[in-house]
Amino acid sequence: MATMTLDELKKTMRSEVMQILSTEVDRRVAEAVRDSLAKSAGPRWMSQILDQQGAPARKGAGELAGFVIRCAAASCMHAKAGMAIAPEAIAQSWGLPEVGKMIVDARAKALAAGDPLAGGTLVPEQFAQDFVELLRPISVVRRMGAVTLPMPVGSMKIPKITSGMTAYYIGENTNITKTQLATGQIALVARRLAGLTPVSNDLLRYSSPAADAIVRDDAVGAVGQAENTYFLRGDGMAGVPKGLRYQMAAGNLIGAAVTSLANVTIDLGKCVRALMAANSRFTRPGWIISPRSYMYLSTVQTTTGAFVFRDELMRGQLWGWPYGITTGIPETLTDGGNTDETEVYFADFADVVIGEAQVILVDASTEATYSEGGSLQSAFSLDQTVVRIITAHDLAVRRAESVVVLNKVRWGT
Repeated sequence: MATMTLDELKKTMRSEVMQILSTEVDRRVAEAVRDSLAKSAGPRWMSQILDQQGAPARKGAGELAGFVIRCAAASCMHAKAGMAIAPEAIAQSWGLPEVGKMIVDARAKALAAGDPLAGGTLVPEQFAQDFVELLRPISVVRRMGAVTLPMPVGSMKIPKITSGMTAYYIGENTNITKTQLATGQIALVARRLAGLTPVSNDLLRYSSPAADAIVRDDAVGAVGQAENTYFLRGDGMAGVPKGLRYQMAAGNLIGAAVTSLANVTIDLGKCVRALMAANSRFTRPGWIISPRSYMYLSTVQTTTGAFVFRDELMRGQLWGWPYGITTGIPETLTDGGNTDETEVYFADFADVVIGEAQVILVDASTEATYSEGGSLQSAFSLDQTVVRIITAHDLAVRRAESVVVLNKVRWGT
């Protein structure tokens, strides 16, 4: 049997002790052990291990948002067991009383302002913004550089330019033709997006940074996937945002030709030319494509076997501009009479605006059911708590000519 050095023993004990000392009860045990060591002049290195025990560090983006979400879910779980414990009290018992105070302040602020999302547990604004930032890698429209603006009262109006001033050359003694900017306004109205995620009750019984991350990632994934669908193809009806597909200029819908390397290259060029012809500023241009389109572009070869786009795609670009891939673009569209068509989006995302309500409402149920793989699952029988996350936002395009959609795409079929 191999022997351990003193340093190896310290490292092993530090790891084991830190795992054990994670709950409020174990903290009290740790205090008692620490006092006992102090009286008996025990090993200094053991006291140092115990001195490091305490509230776990939560410095990663969105981890505190995940912590608040778990507090709300744990409060619901305790309520169903006949113990009314407020989320702020749970936050305090888990070692972060300052977060509990922020929950109380956020609730009072929302009620005073008549926030339409008031109720349940509100994730404090500073933590909700971390949650929103985590959406950026998942929500393809956010990732491509859409502008995010705060919308604290649930609605806002932003200016748009509908036509510009025109300049003319003039001859001697000739009047200057008068022209001026024509402007308008776009109204952003908070659209409520709700997502459900089941959480094991074992994750809600104890304070754990790892559990915070699990809850956070599940919630972010659910919200991000919904944004990928509706920020692109939402029709603006029944409370959903109007996506890019339905906010572009009428002439910016381009039908793809029959699939061939030559036609694909021409069609991509048409998308770029459409923005150029509309005098786009090309501040943050980018592409959004479906997985099938990506696979075609990354594997298509010339007659000599050379990959056409693959090297550039591996660098994260297509024709010199960044691209995003999402299943939010269907591959079963029928615009051209087939049943396997998809779309390619090209836009200057500096002209795409997301109005963010800056609040997340969390509610939970230990008795709810949810669908998984087409089958209904019972949270009660699985010892789970179903967490409901509600956010509010809207999408607008300041300049309709800044969005181009290539439809009837059958690349890779």
